[in-house]
Parts: sequence; C-alpha cells; structure tokens
Amino acid sequence: MARVFPFRGYRYNAKKIQNPAAVISPPYDVISNELQRELHSRHPHNVIRLILGEDRPRDDAAENRYVRARHHFEEWEECRILVRDTDPAFYVYEQEYRWRQEERRTRTGLIGAVGLEEYTAGVIFPHEQTFPGPKADRLRLMQALPVSLEQIFCFYPGPAEPIRSLLRQTTQEQPLCDFADEGDIRHRLWLLHDSETIASLVMAFRDRPLFIADGHHRYETALTFREEMRHVDPLGGPERAYNFVMATLISIEDEGLTVLPTHRLIHASRVQQPEEILGTLKPYFHVEQRVLVGKGRGIEKCLEEMEDRGTHAHVFGLYTGGDTVSLLTLKDPQLAQEMAEPGRSHPHRPLDVVILEHLVLRKLLNLEEADGISFTHDGEAALQEVLSGRAHAAFFLSPIPATQIVEVVTTGERLPPKSTYFYPKLLSGLVFFKVDQSEVLEVSKEFL
Repeated sequence: MARVFPFRGYRYNAKKIQNPAAVISPPYDVISNELQRELHSRHPHNVIRLILGEDRPRDDAAENRYVRARHHFEEWEECRILVRDTDPAFYVYEQEYRWRQEERRTRTGLIGAVGLEEYTAGVIFPHEQTFPGPKADRLRLMQALPVSLEQIFCFYPGPAEPIRSLLRQTTQEQPLCDFADEGDIRHRLWLLHDSETIASLVMAFRDRPLFIADGHHRYETALTFREEMRHVDPLGGPERAYNFVMATLISIEDEGLTVLPTHRLIHASRVQQPEEILGTLKPYFHVEQRVLVGKGRGIEKCLEEMEDRGTHAHVFGLYTGGDTVSLLTLKDPQLAQEMAEPGRSHPHRPLDVVILEHLVLRKLLNLEEADGISFTHDGEAALQEVLSGRAHAAFFLSPIPATQIVEVVTTGERLPPKSTYFYPKLLSGLVFFKVDQSEVLEVSKEFL
C-alpha cells in the first residue's frame, strides 16, 4: 500500500556545524513569535530562516521571507553549510525523553520519501481537519523553495517486525549526530544505506497503511504542489521527486509513541459564571470534586484518574479557579451523542473530544471557535492561565490512544482540530529532501 523509498538528503555539514542543537528547530506550527526571534538570533544558519523567516516592513512580491528562504538554501549549499548524501538512503531517527517521573521512553522512526496519495485511495489517512490559511502559507514556501523541509509524522499499524529489527541493526552503529535539546530530549540520527536492508524496508511497507499524526497541512500542501508540478511538467514520470514527501514513520507498537490530550482554555467574556457552568452541565454529568495537592497545583493525579476511568466512561475535568477540579462523568453517552450530532450514527465508541466540542462547548455553553478557545497539552499551564485570569475556565481531556484514532479515521471521519498532541515533536533541520522538477528518485519502476 504505502510507497516508502530512500532519497539523497541534504544535511548540515558536521565539519562546519559542530553543535546541531544550534541550528535545529521545532516544527513551524508550534513556534511562538518569541521563539521565532530567539531562533533567528541563536545561529546564522538556524533552520528557522528556511521554515519560518521573519517578515520585513518593505516586503513585496519580489522580496519576502519565502524568497529569502530560497536564497538561504542556495547560499548554504554553495558554501557547503548544507551537503548532500552521495547515495539514496533512509535515515533512522531516535528520540529519548523523560516521561512522568523518572521513566524515560525511546521512540524510533524511519525517515524516507513517501509516495503522495489522495486520501480516497485508502493508503494514507488524516485524522484532523485542516484550514486554508496555513496551507496557503506552506504552498508559497514550496513554490519559492521546492524542498521538503520538515518531516510529516506518520504512524503505521500492524506487527512491528520485521521493521523494528531492521532499524535496530542500524542503531547499533555510530550515529551521524547525538545531542539533547532544551527540553532534555535526546536526538540521534543514523544513515541507513545498506542496499539489502533498504530493499527489505521498501517491501515491508508495501502492505501498511499510514496515518498522519502531525503535518496534515504540509501533506495537503504537498498534494497541491504535486498537481502544480504535473501541470508544468506533463511528461514527468512517477519517479519525479515532487510525487513524494519526506516523512518519519513510527510503529503503532513503538514504546515511545506517546499521545497527549489537548486541553481547552475558555477565554470568552460572555461565558457563564463558574457555578452556572456546573448547573448547566449537571443534568448530563455526575460531578465530583478533587482537591489539587502536590507539586504546583497537582493536576497530574486528576488526569491519571480521568485516563484510568476513561476506558469505560466519558470523563472530563473542569477548572474555574480555587483548590478543586470538577470531574464530570457523562450519564448517558447515547443521548449525548444524539444531541451533539443529530442523525449521525457511529460504528465506534464516541470520542471524548467530540462530546466536549459538540455537546458541552457548542450545545450547552453556546461557544464557537471565534469565542476565544485556545489549546494546550500542559495541564499545569492550563491551571495557571485560569488562576492568572487570562482564561475563564479550563476543560481537561484524556489522551486518545493511537489504536482508537485508527478505528475512527478508517471509517472516513476526522477528529476535531487540536484533538491530539503527539509527544515529542519531530525536530526540523535534521535532513531535507529536494522536490523540484529536475529531481528524481532512484527507484525500480516496478515499485512505483
């Protein structure tokens, strides 16, 4: 099903960039204005200049951050800040990170060129909705600089073997780079160029569908860019690089595939008072109070209880200030689902985030996205937003297991925006994949 191939990637030249941490970045869509400025000042060759350059007052059609990104890439290639691997290769990317208290998890992925497919083909599945603004922005960048700059993050179902064993062989070797970022996440990258291993991996993915975890806007932008390139290059064959996108592929069985929830912060001034909110929700929810104790405000124990109980019930957390969190357990899931989405039947158990979005926020509290709803995966940060007065209330959710995401999206549904947060994020700047009209993948025709 999935077409996954090696490619000749561009990477930072280790002879000129001794500290990889100085030139990498989180994905463009999680970079705040403050972090954007900091990354620009961190190093003159930081990847931020390619993925999210700064706007300037006199920018116009001929000179803007998209054009400057192309100039930077060309200049860095000419000066050998960026160098290209001589042979097609896969790249093995490992992230080791702290989880909860003293536990550490390791997540291992394969970076390759993935054949672009329309969603209707049933090969690559989205799980979240997208918006036109970010796609227009990414398309302008690809038109100016036809390079797949950031990896799409996908996971794949099915047995982890034989892929896991093939990757493990590579991770026994010396990595290309090995460093930790500010969040104490360790990143390692290996070059996988053994021809037999590559052939085995190509075949191992032939019967696997892929599910987009992060990068929906970039994936759909790549589809649009492909159609534009096919229009200007009608004789181009399926081996053209613009028919592919760079992606990191991770097994659904990987111990490090961690999915965090995305909590909702309510900023609308017209929202009900705290006691009125609970009064509105009580006909549909059992309400229990939990005292916040421990480090910070101690939301962790409440979230763990919600997750434990969430296997057989729909449980939300509500915080409006003070020393307690209200745990809300749905009384009648069927009635709630009918109210939330009248006339729709679901072959799967309703998701908490759907019930929260449609029933609680829209139906009962009469809120829409324009009413000032923001998102965070950090429970303690959500509490502080309410305590500071910057938010009126916070709704807490439990994470959606990757297996449940597969169950939902294979029926053709998508989750509401900001339903998941796959942790940690993939770094940008480890490897780049050129997709302009002249680039081709060195792949046997029978695989295309």
